[in-house]
Amino acid sequence: MTAHLHIPAPRSKALFDSAFVLSVEGRHHESDELLALAHEMRELEYQLGEIASHAPDALAELLIKSALMGFSDEDSPNDYIDANREVIDFYSTHDNDLRRLIEVIRSPKQYTRSEDKISEAELADARQVVKARIEAEPGRAAVTDWTITPAAVALAARGYKQFLNNGRCSILRECPACRSKYSTKVHRDKRIYWHCPQCNTIKEA
Repeated sequence: MTAHLHIPAPRSKALFDSAFVLSVEGRHHESDELLALAHEMRELEYQLGEIASHAPDALAELLIKSALMGFSDEDSPNDYIDANREVIDFYSTHDNDLRRLIEVIRSPKQYTRSEDKISEAELADARQVVKARIEAEPGRAAVTDWTITPAAVALAARGYKQFLNNGRCSILRECPACRSKYSTKVHRDKRIYWHCPQCNTIKEA
């Protein structure tokens, strides 16, 4: 599963939560718009977290000190150096750290939405569940697809639930990757995903 730097993200979380509520209410277009905004916000939060993780702990305090100890034309250079010795020593000691910090600021890591997949072991267990259901109710065989149905069973076992439209049918779209028509809108822990049984991918919406 795609991993991200763990940082507090209260603003993006609030947007994701609101997008989930809209989808539950069937307002999927509004939900999609809010999801796009939530991802933009979370990208900024990750970039700030990445930058902060490279900053030496005492940097903020020393920057404030250096701002308070300014240099004017009337001051002696030696007096300025003496007054700012702590800051100068800090920058000298942490030169490599600060260079890495600047590099992170200039070239932040690319943000990607989380992605997961169902393991082969999970799919094998799901196929056994489907097989047992057909043995108990032979009529199920006519509506069983041996790619889609086991994937749906495995997905449910993971705790994902499908969004349903007013006709109580799954919400489907064409998968952007493989172009199959069975990419299904699902959710777990108030987060929205698209699951494609053909690609075996679970991608954040």
